[in-house]
Amino acid sequence: MKTLRISNLTLFVKMFILLFLSVSLPVTILGVWYFNKSSEQIEHVTSALLMENLQQNRLRIEQFFRQTELHSESIIASQKLEVLDNELEDRLFLSRSLSLMNELKGSYELTIYPADEMRYRTYSLLIQSGVKSPNSEWIEKAIQLKGKGYWYFDNNSFIFARMIRAMSDLRPLAVIQLSFPATLVNQQILSPAEYPNFQHYIVDDELETVLLAGKDRTLYPKEDFFLSEIPLADLPWKLVAGIPEKDLIGPVETIKRFSLVLVLASIGLISMLLALITNSFISPIKYIVGQMKKVQLGQLVPSGRYGERSDEIGQLARGYNSLIFGLQELLATTKQMESEKSKTEMQMLIHQINPHFLYNTLDAIKWRADHVKEETIAEMVTSLSNLIRYSINNGEEFTTVEREIEHVKSYLSIESLRNHETFQVVINVQPRALNVPILKLIIQPLVENSVRHGLSKLSSGQGKILVRVFIEGEELVCTVEDNGPGVSEEVQVRMIKPNLPSG
Repeated sequence: MKTLRISNLTLFVKMFILLFLSVSLPVTILGVWYFNKSSEQIEHVTSALLMENLQQNRLRIEQFFRQTELHSESIIASQKLEVLDNELEDRLFLSRSLSLMNELKGSYELTIYPADEMRYRTYSLLIQSGVKSPNSEWIEKAIQLKGKGYWYFDNNSFIFARMIRAMSDLRPLAVIQLSFPATLVNQQILSPAEYPNFQHYIVDDELETVLLAGKDRTLYPKEDFFLSEIPLADLPWKLVAGIPEKDLIGPVETIKRFSLVLVLASIGLISMLLALITNSFISPIKYIVGQMKKVQLGQLVPSGRYGERSDEIGQLARGYNSLIFGLQELLATTKQMESEKSKTEMQMLIHQINPHFLYNTLDAIKWRADHVKEETIAEMVTSLSNLIRYSINNGEEFTTVEREIEHVKSYLSIESLRNHETFQVVINVQPRALNVPILKLIIQPLVENSVRHGLSKLSSGQGKILVRVFIEGEELVCTVEDNGPGVSEEVQVRMIKPNLPSG
């Protein structure tokens, strides 16, 4: 299994990934951030909506419960319960209480009990014959509160219990219950019409027992609901409002799905555009790379595309074409130089025939001179042959000091025979300078100049030439001196500073 490495990817893939990430990541992050912010805003608005609804309904419910308490106050103010007394026999107490219950109940369910917890169970059986005696905790609490009422919930009804005292001597007369069904409280609760699943609950302080649930709901949902609560003043309960998350987030989820599809479509479109943009850069480069591979195979084919573009691609194409044209011109020049070189070598071979013919001729003259005992002629011919052979020297430019001095001696030998030995020559060469490389024919012209211009003005036998070659420091020094008349000071100045045109 091959490991994917960035270095193994093509330039197209690298550029596409870079551009894709630089565009898609910000778009995705922006979309997620926008959705989260929208959800938070919806939750905030929902909380405000729930709280506003709760405050409105709390006032209505508290007013409704307050009317019940006020009704109990009117019962006390009527003093009609003064006919009751704990000392009355149970059946007589029942007879009077039933008459008062029918008279004073109003719109509530009114029940009157003796203000004696010991008589409660027996009396309750008389009221509800054949029914098991209900719990007596409520009457015990009402007696303990000594005339202060309290609310409790039982059998799907809200009940207000209170002990009634006589107005004259404050003796306990009875304990009353004012109750009404929970459905009446439901009628007091208003729900937003635009949210059909809006729910209201009345729960205990621990938020565990549901006393009232709207729309016949008996369970108190805690999951998948937006909930908000508010305590009911002077009541032992809380009012809770809730709305399903799907009713609020549902449209947002639809928007989310639509946004997701839109983002995916946008990313797809962006990918296509990025691919086209990337390919517009990579395709010309691949084309030029292909042309360069042809150059490696020896095919100098100029690029026929992208040269008209004014961007970097066009500059690259034109630069490539300039390279190809330069190589073509260089190859043509090289071929021409090779052809001329071949011609020159052929001419050199032809010209070598003439020196060989000249050497052979000079050797023949020397042999004839030796045969007839003409030593002067033989010596001149030998010196001339050495002079010509050294001058040609197979085209080499450098020689040694020793060979250059031999060449000078050959030249002086010829000049001495021509002039009948009318001058003297002294050659002084430092031994360690003999094998030092030197340009060919650099000393002989100086000696020739002394012979022609320096000694020609002297009488026969008076001319002298001194040739010296020595090493001074890191330099090779060659001097040629003669005892001729020399030149005037004016000529020397012109030689040092020639009168040449400026520049």
